[in-house]
Amino acid sequence: MARRKADFDGLLVQEFLTKSQAMAYTQRLTEETFNEEIMPYVHVYRGGKGGVYYVPELRKRMLDLVEIQPTK
Repeated sequence: MARRKADFDGLLVQEFLTKSQAMAYTQRLTEETFNEEIMPYVHVYRGGKGGVYYVPELRKRMLDLVEIQPTK
């Protein structure tokens, strides 16, 4: 039986992800936050029933969003 939710460890070995998988990979809980913070900065490639996202581009965007917290 196939899994209903995207498995983060399983996503690490794929090169292209669907939108729902990309949302799980980038840890965005809603489509609105994904559309605002990720989509304008990555390319959408043709594949499957819709677009797919290239993992290295998602990873680069995630690194751009990193905020370093000062230590106490």
